[in-house]
Amino acid sequence: MATIAKRRSRSAAAVLLSSPLIVFALIFVLYPLSSGILTAFQANTLLEPSVDFNGIQNFISLFKNDAFAKSAGFTLGFSAVVVSIEMVLGFGLALLLNRKFPGKKVFFTMILLPIMVAPALLGIMFRLLLNGDIGAVPAILQGLGLSVSLFSPSSVVPLLVVLDILQWTPFTFLIIYAGLQSFPSELLEASAMDGAGYFRSLKSVVMPVLTPVLFAAFFLRSIDALRTFDVIYVLTAGGPGTSTTTLSIFIYKTAFESGDFGKAAAAALVVLICLIPFVPFIVKRIASTGMDNGK
Repeated sequence: MATIAKRRSRSAAAVLLSSPLIVFALIFVLYPLSSGILTAFQANTLLEPSVDFNGIQNFISLFKNDAFAKSAGFTLGFSAVVVSIEMVLGFGLALLLNRKFPGKKVFFTMILLPIMVAPALLGIMFRLLLNGDIGAVPAILQGLGLSVSLFSPSSVVPLLVVLDILQWTPFTFLIIYAGLQSFPSELLEASAMDGAGYFRSLKSVVMPVLTPVLFAAFFLRSIDALRTFDVIYVLTAGGPGTSTTTLSIFIYKTAFESGDFGKAAAAALVVLICLIPFVPFIVKRIASTGMDNGK
């Protein structure tokens, strides 16, 4: 009886201690999610005061919308390019700073500056710097004899790629650098004693051990890239035309410019459904790789 009473008291204490997290999840996660799912199956627009259930009509009209397909294609292509480059640059910077040299602290701080600024504020800063009339960058280019319209259809996408790389490479760098800081030095010493050079050690020793860290950095950055909104919206608002419209911008415009909350919720639900299956796979891969490396 005493054992049963102890178990019950422990269960009660566990429920009591976790109750704030449960309440938080119910209010800020479960309720918005369920409300969004319900809205996706409703005819909910600013033009019609009444909200009616319309089944999958929002999804049908969504998949017939060329703008949705174009925004999905742009988002996937943009995310693939920027995440790939940011992973390579982040890994290179992490290797570079994983040693002692004069001015390391200053260099380290300068690398992290872009992720210390709010994305929307960073977008405004970029907009001022790149403005054709008052911007410093166009003035420098003109001084060099280069006449380039940075926001023309042919140059705006490469420009956005460069800006995203400048903004988010520090994120991948920080995660990989933290992994390198906890890297067991004995492995490198053993590799050096076996006669392995730097690049051989990097390929055969460092990369396998850091695989969980690299997967984590890739996963987190990919999720964030797929929902890119702030900087692109501030700079181009999805233009020229719809050439730089991401899924997040498409959902925003559908809801707050077109006033079609049902279709916007349906688009958000489609994106969520497409992303959910990858989460268990990535988490399982990170966990299994970490266990294998720990053996």
